[in-house]
Amino acid sequence: MDLRPVTDPIRSFLYVTGGWVCIGLAVLGAILPILPTTPFLLLASWCFYRGSPRIHAWLHRSQWFGPTLDDWHHYHGIRRSLKHRAILMVLAVTVTTLFFNSLPWYIQYLVIGLVAGGLYTIWTVPTLPDDAPPPPRTIAE
Repeated sequence: MDLRPVTDPIRSFLYVTGGWVCIGLAVLGAILPILPTTPFLLLASWCFYRGSPRIHAWLHRSQWFGPTLDDWHHYHGIRRSLKHRAILMVLAVTVTTLFFNSLPWYIQYLVIGLVAGGLYTIWTVPTLPDDAPPPPRTIAE
């Protein structure tokens, strides 16, 4: 499998479009408890790498997304405080949503099952200590 950036303008456009869709889903994932954020960021990074090295570098320099992407790229994990914050946020939004709605019981159980799957995924990702040194910058500034 060839993982270099593409040179075909149509394929490049499709990769960049896919990257922006993933960024949108990652932003929604920061708000919604059922949608994950980090996998969409990683997929967006890959799409941008294939379609536009310039946008890929911008994403990695971003103050919001760059540190998480750099931690994953270098350490293959996320920092403890980020993991705990994500778990607490998912639980708070889920409990609030289930408490203040009138969804049928089977939909509530479906939501609980999906959230449990997401929490399991977050929990099993390798954890970095908060005082881990920042990873070296691999993307040109």
